[in-house]
Amino acid sequence: MTVASEKTIFFHAFEIDSLDERTEYVRKACKNNTQLLAAVSALLRENDREVNPIDRPVAAEMLPTMMSGELTDPRFSPGAMVGPYQLMERIGEGGFGWVFVAQQQSPVQRRAALKIIKPGMESREVIARFEAERQAIALMDHPNIARVFDAGVTETAQPYFVMELVRGVPLTDFCNSNRLSISERLQLFVTICHAVQHAHQKGIIHRDLKPSNILVTLQDGRPLAKVIDFGVAKAIGQSLTVKTIYTRFTSMVGTPAYMSPEQAAMSTDDVDTRSDIYSLGVLLYELLTGSTPFAPDRLQTAGFDELRRIIREEEPPRPSTRLSTLNSEESRTSDVERLGPPTTPSTAMKRDLDWIVMKALHKDRNRRYSTAGALAEDILRFLQDQPVEARPPSSWYRFTTFARRNKVAISTFSLVAIALILGTATSLWQAREAIRERDEKELALAEAREAEVAANAARSELENFNDRLNSTTVLLAAGRANADAQRWPDAYEAYSEATQVLPKSFLVWLERGGLNAKLGRWESSANDFVKAVEIGFPIEQAELNGVPQILLYAGRSDAYETLLQELRQSDTEVPFAVSARGQLVGSLSPNRAAELADQMEQMLSKTFDSDASSGPLNKRQRYAKIYYGVNLYVAGLAHLKAGDYQQALHRLKETNHANWFGRGIAKPLIAIAHHRMGNADDAVQSFEESQVFLDRMLDESIERSKGSPSMPWIDWIEFLIHHREASIVVKGHTPAADPRFQQLQVFADAAIDG
Repeated sequence: MTVASEKTIFFHAFEIDSLDERTEYVRKACKNNTQLLAAVSALLRENDREVNPIDRPVAAEMLPTMMSGELTDPRFSPGAMVGPYQLMERIGEGGFGWVFVAQQQSPVQRRAALKIIKPGMESREVIARFEAERQAIALMDHPNIARVFDAGVTETAQPYFVMELVRGVPLTDFCNSNRLSISERLQLFVTICHAVQHAHQKGIIHRDLKPSNILVTLQDGRPLAKVIDFGVAKAIGQSLTVKTIYTRFTSMVGTPAYMSPEQAAMSTDDVDTRSDIYSLGVLLYELLTGSTPFAPDRLQTAGFDELRRIIREEEPPRPSTRLSTLNSEESRTSDVERLGPPTTPSTAMKRDLDWIVMKALHKDRNRRYSTAGALAEDILRFLQDQPVEARPPSSWYRFTTFARRNKVAISTFSLVAIALILGTATSLWQAREAIRERDEKELALAEAREAEVAANAARSELENFNDRLNSTTVLLAAGRANADAQRWPDAYEAYSEATQVLPKSFLVWLERGGLNAKLGRWESSANDFVKAVEIGFPIEQAELNGVPQILLYAGRSDAYETLLQELRQSDTEVPFAVSARGQLVGSLSPNRAAELADQMEQMLSKTFDSDASSGPLNKRQRYAKIYYGVNLYVAGLAHLKAGDYQQALHRLKETNHANWFGRGIAKPLIAIAHHRMGNADDAVQSFEESQVFLDRMLDESIERSKGSPSMPWIDWIEFLIHHREASIVVKGHTPAADPRFQQLQVFADAAIDG
């Protein structure tokens, strides 16, 4: 036997999951050749080894986890707890991460898939990419994409995130075992295209679409596809599934049989969403023919450079050609036999489906479908007997598709036309026909040119938007990471670049405004928040905290009033104090203030109810317990605005004993309450305490060379607003100009200048 025979038997056996069936196949294939049997068995044993040098990059040997030789960790054994999740079993493993089936214990009980970085792999680069990918995946919300439930960090600072546990079978296995017809396969494939389109709109490229990453199950008797493992290769540099053979080779990311030419070129910076379009084309090819465009056996036996050449240069046969050229042995084993009647695959594919598949598989990505949605729309046109966009729109082709849908009308028209032609003189008919054809050709040519210009413009605009969206997602993730590490210049630069790349996104302005506020750059922060308000953003955004206060403090009254109107009409799920504080900091009617005071008192009462209750807390109760100190403060402010000065004093004084970051900011409000009650001496004393608190905060900030005190910036801004108001009410004049504020501004600006 030759080495080629050993490889052929090995690769066939490699695809058999059952150990008994694999052993029986090898024994029969090797017949009585004991030497060949021993060689193939040795290859299979090496492949089954848990530490396999072929599946691991050389560089990985230098990493701490690999050096220690520890393949397991007792902290992550079955039964261990990761946050509220109990690990059941490990179902996947890669060079840098583990995947577990986990049982969520609270607040609800359910099973999910938990992904976590292996102990010892927590390098800065790996964690940064893991965090950025977790943020990107969390943006997706589509019924055909596995959802993200939760995310967190273990007690040993290892990030993890929890996803929907998908119970299903790979796409091709489901279609074959259920004998789905071509129409049923195409309808299922359209839902997958929509899922990929949704991911692309969120700035996420899958880069490893294949049947094992698309699981299908039955829901209410109908097939439901779920796309899994989005962006794993992008997140941590390699896939968590052992079946992605080439994911771990340098920067060549993906599975060879489904890899686009640009991925094979090993230039990851140049890979965009159209790479996933190619992979979708391979999936469609396999669904229709039972085989990938390039035979897996050939790709597995080819050398590395030959593999890349095949993917980048060779043109695969059309699906109809592949079906018509199957030899007798392939015909007996091909998955095509499982297609349900009555449609014959080769007949249905000879025209439209051939064009659709080959357009998606074009080597030049500029000639492929520009989006996954465009691919889905063309398949729907085929299913509805409409002209597809994947072939030249000739007049005859449009006529034939129109005729199939309007047979009666076409037949009637043909009979009438024949009668007219026979009754017309031959010479006159020829002259008129020549003129008509000339005019139609000129008109069709002009329309075709206009359509081409419009299509090119639309494609260019869409490609530009996708590029800008991808860049903005990366820049925002970089800005957050740098801000968490207090690398202020780098964070500001990343956010500023994001505002230039995607200036019409409210999120870029909201995030940069938050950074400016954190540093004490109040005017710059207000300018950014005004831009976000002008663009418009969902009122339930948690980042709304502090925005109304900054706008009011900086004198942006128009933007503040716009935001205030939306706050009054919202039923937000963020902590109620966020909405109430935004309304109470400005002018408010006593009736509205009384309503807010009642609602805050109800929230405070729920805190005590939750302490006495042994059952799980609802969302409002959890918020009330977490924000108890600030809720006392907001309740006191609401009572003060409503005219209930006695209750206001009670709640505001309580804040000085509560455990919260803004302790002390209620002092000017206490002075105002005393003044309104006629307690002049107490009002003056409370205002002096407020002045002492202000002096201490300013001196500490100057000593630390910071633009604002160490308390949350929203608390500091509200204190400054209310201290100014207390000075006017109690002292009868505005506070004198304090040069220390200018010094803080210098520190704030210096923070982003490096």
